[in-house]
Amino acid sequence: MSFSARLDALRPSARKAALLVLMETEKGAPLQAAISNVLDTMPLSKDARRQATDLAYCCLRAYTRCLFVLKGVYPKFDRFPKPVQHLLLTACTALLFQDGAPAYAVVNETVSDIRFLAGKGVSGAANGGLRSLLRLGDAVLSQEYYRREGEGEFEAFCRYTSFPAALGKLLLKECGEEKARTVMQASFARPCTCIRLNPKKEGCSELKEKLVGMNAEPLPGAAGKFGLYFPHGVPADISLSELAAEGRISFQAAGSQLALAALSIDKDSPVWDACAGFGGKTAYLLEAGYNVELASDISFQRVRMIPGECSRLGLKKPGLMLCDGTRAPLMRWDGTMILDVPCSGLGVLGRRPDIKMRHRDLASYVRTQRALLERALLMVPKGRDIIYMTCTVTRSENQSLVRDVCHSFGVSLAEEHTVEQPFEGMYACRIRA
Repeated sequence: MSFSARLDALRPSARKAALLVLMETEKGAPLQAAISNVLDTMPLSKDARRQATDLAYCCLRAYTRCLFVLKGVYPKFDRFPKPVQHLLLTACTALLFQDGAPAYAVVNETVSDIRFLAGKGVSGAANGGLRSLLRLGDAVLSQEYYRREGEGEFEAFCRYTSFPAALGKLLLKECGEEKARTVMQASFARPCTCIRLNPKKEGCSELKEKLVGMNAEPLPGAAGKFGLYFPHGVPADISLSELAAEGRISFQAAGSQLALAALSIDKDSPVWDACAGFGGKTAYLLEAGYNVELASDISFQRVRMIPGECSRLGLKKPGLMLCDGTRAPLMRWDGTMILDVPCSGLGVLGRRPDIKMRHRDLASYVRTQRALLERALLMVPKGRDIIYMTCTVTRSENQSLVRDVCHSFGVSLAEEHTVEQPFEGMYACRIRA
């Protein structure tokens, strides 16, 4: 039997699912898409699906750190076949950072899978290395373990927070040391589950009261009217997926809700959500009573999801348009434009840990962001607003770019807000044309 056939024949488990997700993300697939693709083709129980999802996210958050540990106990780690490397990575992640299965079970089951895939010799080496890892004890939990001779403390901090060194240096340059370290530390932590209650559905107030009595807390400020988060995890007796299916809640990151709630958006102005994505902001604004007349995005796969989202929530669907915002087919928009622009995503690494595996070409993002903002300023008449948003923390994509474009066009920066930990990193501003 070929190695590929053996991989296909490996018994379904949360560990196998996480292995396949890691293989897809290494090929460039976004993490959430990889999880959906794998779980759709694997017969797993509800609990196993949850375990697989949690393990995949945790593996990618801890990827750089675990790789350093594994290469310490396996001097020839790179010679293992890729699936074996990934199985060892899932085992290392589970042993170091997850509570649940006993260590002996993690080791035994991982070694059994490796024996099936690669034979007795490889599984014996895998077994020896994992047991060596266990003998390291608490040493691997100390930042000092990740320091190499001749290197500075910051390099060790990068490994300790599982942050690629090049990305860490980029943050250092863009944000300064204190903020860079905060972002890096936060990227290693599991983000809180955040939801948005749907005020259009009957019983919204009662549902909020019930959830607050079951570990949920309102988001700070105005966002807390309908936004909730679970700082200590979602209780097992709450099925948020069922509430979402009923249209009573939506899953939306806290940063996005906080940024939108902080801005003074004109409720009498027609709104065009010009980088609508899957429609999260469109739905937020419609639920809040804004007149969203148009939603557009460059991706057909995203735009096509908006009607279903509006139907689920009982909202009136806006006009839809598939277009590149830098070359929008409209000459004028007499209303408010929302630009949640493509960005490096360095503010949301906790829930998008796969971003750390990719090269971030900041200059390319800045060019696109500038083109979108300048095109919007050419379409919006004097006195109307443009809302510019990102889910990143770099000055180049946020404050510096906005101020430079505002100066070039002779327009005013009316409001500016940043959202930081514990609610990820977001930037939002309102520009008055």
